Amino acid sequence: MLVDALQFVKPARERFEEWHAAGITAVHATVAIWEDSTETMREVGRWQRLLAQNADLLCEGRSADDIRAAGEQGRTAVVLGFQNSSPFEDDLDLVGAFHQAGVRIAQLTYNTQNSAGAGCWEGDDAGLSRTYGVNLVREMNRVGMLIDISHCNERTSLEALETSERPVAVTHSNPRGFVGEDVELAFRNKSDTVLKKAAESGGVVGLSMYPRIAPNGVDCTVAQFCDMIAYTVELIGVDHVGLGSDYYAGQGDEELHWWRQGRWSRKPMVPISGPVEFPDWFAAGRGYADVQAELLRRGFTDSEVARISGGNWLRMFESGFVAGPAN
Repeated sequence: MLVDALQFVKPARERFEEWHAAGITAVHATVAIWEDSTETMREVGRWQRLLAQNADLLCEGRSADDIRAAGEQGRTAVVLGFQNSSPFEDDLDLVGAFHQAGVRIAQLTYNTQNSAGAGCWEGDDAGLSRTYGVNLVREMNRVGMLIDISHCNERTSLEALETSERPVAVTHSNPRGFVGEDVELAFRNKSDTVLKKAAESGGVVGLSMYPRIAPNGVDCTVAQFCDMIAYTVELIGVDHVGLGSDYYAGQGDEELHWWRQGRWSRKPMVPISGPVEFPDWFAAGRGYADVQAELLRRGFTDSEVARISGGNWLRMFESGFVAGPAN
């Protein structure tokens, strides 16, 4: 089983064929960043149409059983998710509504401040909001939607972990303690403190080869990526480490500008260099096989590699996608 816990590719048959060629069992696919509820529902509807049109390659991933079935059938289960809480429009009723529509994962914030908390572009003086942010965490716990803190700042991450009664995910981020401060978006990575707390919650951390946060940036090798896996396993335990590439093939300049500045800025608040290519070895996910082989060569057991490759995410999805007790 192979689970990629975050991609934002432009959905197209070519991408779905790449997933199949790479043997990816499940992909967490982004359907919203800054969009409101109506815009997001249109995107959810588009994905549902694409799932039906490409049923030979895809199925919907609403449950762990859906993902297991995808593996047995040689298809890829698509788990719909948000990289921001903007689609909820500060309305808790929309959390359950989107869960009914198939959304199973949502970040509390993207890069900036919102009603729920502060993103990683903000300072650490702001955290999870005492009203909406706390209640959003509780509502996501209740309906069975995974809380993702990948783009949250340090304080929001820690306060979300403290507030949540269910495991919290970091779908696509790397340990700052290993990667260091020299990569372009070092502030997007997580402190050892956050990673340890996420593991203590029962959560999983998806390590990413996105060059702006990966060790050695655009020159990250399979060996260096596996060095980072080994570091993270040593830090938080093999049961809490997974994969989350942040791959975004097919997206054009317009989409990239949208992610960086939404409608709230005339230019990116944090300067970022032009389009960046993922390492050649990743090859649209086919490089995962090289990662698995390198881990085995280093002495990781078959069971450990299986957990890192997708078993840990499946365990988290098993309980995280179903409703919890009422608040």
